[in-house]
Amino acid sequence: MNRNPLARAVLPRITIVTGTDTDVGKTYTTAALAVAAWSSGVQRIAVYKPQQTGVRGDDPGDVDDVARLARTAGVLTVAEGQRLTEPMAPPPAAAIDGVDLLPITAHVDRVLKLQESHDLVLVEGSGGVLVELDGQRHTIADLARELQSRAGEEVGTVVVTRPDLGTLNHTLLTLEALHHRGVRVSGIVLGSWPARPDPVQQSNRDYLAALPDVGGRRIPLLGAVPAGWNDDPS
Repeated sequence: MNRNPLARAVLPRITIVTGTDTDVGKTYTTAALAVAAWSSGVQRIAVYKPQQTGVRGDDPGDVDDVARLARTAGVLTVAEGQRLTEPMAPPPAAAIDGVDLLPITAHVDRVLKLQESHDLVLVEGSGGVLVELDGQRHTIADLARELQSRAGEEVGTVVVTRPDLGTLNHTLLTLEALHHRGVRVSGIVLGSWPARPDPVQQSNRDYLAALPDVGGRRIPLLGAVPAGWNDDPS
């Protein structure tokens, strides 16, 4: 599938891709955002995953999947902060592996270093917005806030959500949590959009497209990424 569902997305130079939960389509969305940016003239793009869990050895992780899905965007710089073997939240995964988690400052520094040599840095989080990244209970939201404090208006967050029943509550709770922490949201994306959406999914899309202001800011629906987008190499 060549058509990009997020072709009109306008992104800050550092964009954090988070979600309302795990398996909502963050990796597909990150790839689609990379292709959208490339199509608009952005050439140097990096993708960073602070904590990659559930992957062993040299097996491909989420950033490798982004590079594969976004192959039309040319060559991407991909990087991980830390790799953990168990498919669970970083703190218990690190405990099982017997390692210390990198502090949030290490991730902030890595992202800002990537920004020095790239026009766009996409940061794909793990799970939902309040999943902990380090041993001090810092979350993806904290990472976004720390990056904002260092890079200002060049930082924004994209929230990926499901199209299914219950998503409105999950989405609004996520947006409220981000607003409470002072995190700027650049937009919402519906991940894993079905080929034949049912009335509930269509209704949810319509609602999110006309979402009321959150904290005085209009939060646009950037698009819906079809389930399995760009997954077929042919």
